[in-house]
Amino acid sequence: MTDDWRLYADDWWSDVLRVPRHAIRDGGVHATHHLDHVGVISVREAVAPLVYGPPELLPLLHAKWSNAATLPMLARSLSDGLGSRARRVLGPAWYGYTDATSVAVSDIDSVRALEERDLAALDALHQQTPTAEREESGTTGLPAFGIFGDDRQLLAVACLGVWNDMPTIGVLTHPSARGQGLARRVVAAAAQQGLRHRTVVQYRARVRNTTSISVAQRSGFRHYCDGLVIDLV
Repeated sequence: MTDDWRLYADDWWSDVLRVPRHAIRDGGVHATHHLDHVGVISVREAVAPLVYGPPELLPLLHAKWSNAATLPMLARSLSDGLGSRARRVLGPAWYGYTDATSVAVSDIDSVRALEERDLAALDALHQQTPTAEREESGTTGLPAFGIFGDDRQLLAVACLGVWNDMPTIGVLTHPSARGQGLARRVVAAAAQQGLRHRTVVQYRARVRNTTSISVAQRSGFRHYCDGLVIDLV
C-alpha cells in the first residue's frame, strides 16, 4: 500500500504550522509566530514529537520537550511550566486520514445527503444526545450525510467540514441506534465526498474516545498522529 497519504499529511501540517517539512518527522521545538497557542504533534513513526509555540516561550518548550517521555507527560509538564499563561488544554486528539486507496466504499446505499429541510432533524438529534457528545461530534451543519428511520428520525449523521483547507469529518449517532454500524456508513459517505475535493480527508477524535476511533478505522482512516493544544492567555 502506498504511503502517499502520509506525505500529503506531512505537507499539510508543515504548511499549517509553517515549519520545515523535515520537522514533522524529526520533531523538536519550533517557533510559530502566527499562532497564539502552544501545541504538540506526535506523528506515528516519527523520530520525536514536534513542539511549537510563540518565540518567547522557546526556552521553556525546549526544557519540557527534552525531559518528557510520552505525550501525556509532555502535556502535563508544559501546562505546569506555563502556569497562569495556560488557559486550557485541548486533547490529546487522534488524527487519521483516508484516501482513495483506503476509504470504505460498501454499505452506503442507505445514506443520503442532507438538505436544508433536514436541519430540523439534525437539531432534534442534537437535543437527544448528551451535551458533551454533541459538542465533541463536530456535526455543525451542511454538507452532511445521514441515515433516517422510517419515521424520518435522523439516526446517524456525518458532517463534512473544512479546517485550513482540509476536509474533516464529524459524526454523531442517536443513542438508541448505536452498535448497528450506522456511523461507519455515514462517515464513509462523507469521506467519499471530501475526496472529490482533496487527496486525503481528516478524522479527529479525542484519544480517550475509542468508539469514535474505531469508527474511523473501520471507515478506512489510518492513524497519522496524536496532538494537543494549550490555549494561552
